[in-house]
Amino acid sequence: MGKVRINLINSLDFYEKCLLGKVNENSFRYELMQPMKTMWDYLNVPLKATQPNGYDVVMASEMLGIWTPRKSIQQVEDYLPELIESRIFDEYQEVISKGMDAFEKIGYSIPLEKIDITILLGDEDSQEMKVNKGYSGFGGIPGYILLMAVPNDFNKKRLKSALAHEFNHNVRFTFEPFNHGDVTVEEYIVLEGLAECFAEEMYGKELIGPWIEDFDQEEMEYSIEVIKEGRKTKGFGEVAAYMFGDEVAKRQGYSPVGLSGNAGYTIGYHLIKKYLANSNKSIAEATLTPTEEIVSVSKFFDEPHLQRIGSATTDL
Repeated sequence: MGKVRINLINSLDFYEKCLLGKVNENSFRYELMQPMKTMWDYLNVPLKATQPNGYDVVMASEMLGIWTPRKSIQQVEDYLPELIESRIFDEYQEVISKGMDAFEKIGYSIPLEKIDITILLGDEDSQEMKVNKGYSGFGGIPGYILLMAVPNDFNKKRLKSALAHEFNHNVRFTFEPFNHGDVTVEEYIVLEGLAECFAEEMYGKELIGPWIEDFDQEEMEYSIEVIKEGRKTKGFGEVAAYMFGDEVAKRQGYSPVGLSGNAGYTIGYHLIKKYLANSNKSIAEATLTPTEEIVSVSKFFDEPHLQRIGSATTDL
């Protein structure tokens, strides 16, 4: 297969129309989201609900923290210049090309014809945006990436790193597909650890995402033990509590398991660090390695606490 094409959905034109008062919910559906319809179809999200106020792409976008025309146009006025100033619209192609180069170097031809990317304004009122310092992304369907931000001084310089993170998900899922109903805690922490370590290698530790927490030794030890005991737990609802922590679990209706925020992301990051050290593989090679092998070679859940925690905390 030849080089993967990189296609940016033109969200800027949509936001410019917003400022002119020329958009509504249907514009959002059929101008901004229609180009990503295949992705939404995979997620069983219709562009428009069959019943009034039913579940559709507008509601799903709001749940992800994306600004929609149901919210104030003032947000577009306030944040669009900041999003443009971040230069992500100029640099997205460099990010994906650099990421693809890493896999070309190890001889992996990414089995995609193109990757569609949409860069969107987040909703400043969204709790999803607030807990992630105003930015987030979705790369769970190979060939499609969403990046959303309520631009601020913290996240504007991290958008390239976030895009690299989501690109890694795209590649990982071409190798080891994500089964929403059967995903395990172990698979999810490896998935997120790989993506953040990949982004870190591309853009540096100083631009690491806020989902990697700086736990002290006691918190690390405790979190590792909870995740170790629950690492074979299956199903997104059950797994989410391990990934996001008790506060998010309670808010989203999941059963808490006694973990701090972003525990799964943090433990996954350190597990991948341990795997890379033990295997001498590159992060691109690790991305194309089965979860069970990564966990086994990392010995992360097998080593004495002080050994694995000591090496982990020095990485932050």
